[in-house]
Amino acid sequence: MKLLSIPTLLAVSATALLLSGCFESQPELQLPGYIEADITTVASPVSGTMARMAVKEGQNVQAGETLYVLESQQEQARLAEAQAKKAQAEAQTKNLSKGARQAELESLRAKLRYTKAQLAQAESNLKKSESLVKKNFVSEAQVDTDRTNVALAQAQVEEARAALRAAKEGARTDEQAAAAAQASAAQAGVDQVAWLLQQKKVNAPVGGVVQELYIRQGEFSATGATVLTILHSGSLRVRFFVPNDLRPQFMPGATVNVAISGCDKPVTARISRVSARPEYTQPMMFSQELRDRLSFLTEARLDTPAGCTAPPGTPVGVKVVASNAPQTSQAPKAS
Repeated sequence: MKLLSIPTLLAVSATALLLSGCFESQPELQLPGYIEADITTVASPVSGTMARMAVKEGQNVQAGETLYVLESQQEQARLAEAQAKKAQAEAQTKNLSKGARQAELESLRAKLRYTKAQLAQAESNLKKSESLVKKNFVSEAQVDTDRTNVALAQAQVEEARAALRAAKEGARTDEQAAAAAQASAAQAGVDQVAWLLQQKKVNAPVGGVVQELYIRQGEFSATGATVLTILHSGSLRVRFFVPNDLRPQFMPGATVNVAISGCDKPVTARISRVSARPEYTQPMMFSQELRDRLSFLTEARLDTPAGCTAPPGTPVGVKVVASNAPQTSQAPKAS
């Protein structure tokens, strides 16, 4: 047998030690995943120019906190007009309760014809809106407005009929009922404009962090247009795929450690869901090797510590306990 020289023996020994050190210092196994969160899209309920944006990107908001306000000068003017009509109707009702003079029949008939014409016009507008909303040419808010206008016109027709009937019969109680109907119609007008004015001020539906602004101050927002998005507080979670042989280690309720770039130490997360179906299958009988290739979508809620940010989409690694990790390599056998 040929003997090896001393330099050759030293080289072989160094190589063996190096390989041994490599196998002993293998990096810990991590399952790849990514951060996900619940995000609410806030859309404009009505159209208008952005008068004031009350929040900034990255700002924490509470549920009910004002997000933005749309320009509302026209609605405020309409509200003042509706309130004036309401006051006039209430004054007329009060005046009739004291005993007012009878209205002339011809004047009341003319008023009835006028209100019927208004009702016909309102019904025509409603039919047009209902046909156009199916083609997305008008918004649902416009259809609701037209329906309210029909209701107001119907109330005005009933008011005119009641006044004409009261004048013919000469019954003071009927005149008072007509005045009460007019007051109710005026109140409906106030409620309609007040509701529309309320839609100009949008509050946060949920608490969280403002992620992105799509419309700035001074820009026009159409009905249904996305204005901003809010990331829900406490909704950060990690989604990752668990191999079939490691699935018992990642059951709901178990705690795992998640490595996030930029964080000094791993972040803890509690598993909340494990998919019942594997993500990879083959139309054949599964051997032991093929069964281990199956993976299951798993979700875990993150407990993000202070100073460690993890926005949605961030890639992460879920650490696997060393004793349960599959062996990826073996030391070479001695010949």
